[in-house]
Formats: sequence, C-alpha cells, structure tokens
Amino acid sequence: MDLLVRRHALSVETAARVLAAPFWSDAPRIQPEEAKTMEALRITYGGLLLNGPFTVIIAREGEMIGLTDRIRLRPLVVASSGPRVYLSSEESAIRLVDPEIDEAWIPVGGHPVVARRGHVPTLEEQWPASEVSSVAD
Repeated sequence: MDLLVRRHALSVETAARVLAAPFWSDAPRIQPEEAKTMEALRITYGGLLLNGPFTVIIAREGEMIGLTDRIRLRPLVVASSGPRVYLSSEESAIRLVDPEIDEAWIPVGGHPVVARRGHVPTLEEQWPASEVSSVAD
C-alpha cells in the first residue's frame, strides 16, 4: 500500500483494486473505460495481486481501509456507531466493544471499505445500483 498510495500516488480505492483485482471473467460486466484501466493496472502491478484467502485492515492518520479476498474466504464485518467505524472478523467482537452499533454489514469481496475522518462508509456505497444489476446477471 505504501508503494501504491504514497510513492505512486494511486488512490486507496485504486490500490485496493490492484491487490484484489476483478476476475478476468468479470470484464464483460465492467464498463469499457474501467475495464481498460483495470487491465492496465493488472499488467503494471500483476505481481502485487493477492491470491488466496486474506483480510487486510490498514490504518493511517485519518483513514482506515478494510479489504477481503475476492471470493470472501476470510471474513470481514463493518459496523458503525455514530462517527465510529469498526472492522473485525466477526460482529460479536464489535458488539463486545460497542453493544449499541447503528449498522453492521459484510462488504463485497475484493471491494475496499474506506473510512475517513468525518466519513462513515455505508452498505449503499459498496453496492451502487449499477453494480447490483451486473452482479445479479
């Protein structure tokens, strides 16, 4: 992440797509312009693609990122309580810390969850309407 975000100036979201790139078989469902970008990223940073089961949680000042493998072999749960965001492998662990959470959800495999100071991610950000129809096909 340091190489991609700080040294190569990619956004956190783009860097996450390098680590957990979409499957080649998903290319027909991706918008053509995005497909070209994803292909270029995969060619350029192919050695950084994480294969197999993983969940990564990265924190830096003012930002926290959660990412799980594309087919969700490792768990990741996101919860929020007011301005707080929690990332964990199980909702029960989050509820031990804060029993009054507002919302809990499981992110889409391979899609990053990015919480920034002053911004709490939501389930709707994970599943924009355009992606819901393409995934359901």
